[in-house]
Amino acid sequence: MNKKTLLSTLMASSFLLSAGVSATDQTGTANFNLIVPIVVTEATAMDFGDISLADGQCVLTESNSVSGSSCVPGGNAAQSGVFNITGADATVNVALSAADSSSVPGVTFTPQITANTVDIISGTASINVGGTIDVVAANATAGVKAISYTVSVTY
Repeated sequence: MNKKTLLSTLMASSFLLSAGVSATDQTGTANFNLIVPIVVTEATAMDFGDISLADGQCVLTESNSVSGSSCVPGGNAAQSGVFNITGADATVNVALSAADSSSVPGVTFTPQITANTVDIISGTASINVGGTIDVVAANATAGVKAISYTVSVTY
């Protein structure tokens, strides 16, 4: 009887162990959206025209007008910067970097845009960029100058 009980117990525990140990597979899903990359190109370089080598400020609007004590009336024509954007139709975010004004002593440049978003329609959009130049005459020198800035566009 002991052998039968022992055999029955071993069989029952083997059955319970094998019934409790099982494996299963489940398929997962990875979702993603392939998007058209954004491309930004400078179509027109910003040009403040002539600025006086005197303490003051010159503001260039996105519509090509200038104002401020350092702007020279009747000087070279001012032109806002124009950037073309291509990508998927969407509202995109636009940001401007702070310009590296240390490259031109005595001059501080701050680029400006009216809106921080733009709609790409039929794959294209464009933005105009204006800005402000502040001059500290004691630290500046006369001549043709250029300061770089960056336009960043993200979905």
